[in-house]
Amino acid sequence: MSAASTGIRLRRALAALEEAKAGGSGDESRLLSAQHRLAHAYRAARRFDEAIGWFEDTVDKSVCVHGLDHPETLRFRSSLANCHYAAGHTERAIRMFRELYEMRNSVLGEDHPDTMRSRGSLANALQSAGRAGEAERLHRRNVQDRTAILGEGHASTEASRRNLGRIVGSSGSGDDSAPNTTETRGNDGSS
Repeated sequence: MSAASTGIRLRRALAALEEAKAGGSGDESRLLSAQHRLAHAYRAARRFDEAIGWFEDTVDKSVCVHGLDHPETLRFRSSLANCHYAAGHTERAIRMFRELYEMRNSVLGEDHPDTMRSRGSLANALQSAGRAGEAERLHRRNVQDRTAILGEGHASTEASRRNLGRIVGSSGSGDDSAPNTTETRGNDGSS
């Protein structure tokens, strides 16, 4: 993203937040969404400290409004974990992704796309931390589950297969069921 488009995105996000604040206290969801967009704009600008602050504030407010295990709160927590990962706080991100995966599994179920996304994000962070065995196991599970639930040709299934291929290729475990590719994780760290 260019500096100009990043600046525009930040200005728009700040304006949206001010508009949401001006709307009064009746629409907490709108305010939370505006804060979340602003946090993403700071992350896109690689201003991680500011992004993390906004993500943390959004999570805290969402817990108060919706509760700890509400899907919207979980989405905001995922963004916070991904921001820590992007900022290079890998061990913290791993703890957050693991907690998020366990919570989504409990609340949404193992088959839910958000649960599988959290599992993939955890696997990516583990791989970055050099914990290839655990990462490979989680990527294999994602390939199996996404194939069964979403189908062979679904974009998320294909991304999981590439992630598995990347780790298998780098670890030399020799499983030919996944191609060796160089795909990188998405902008939000998810897979």
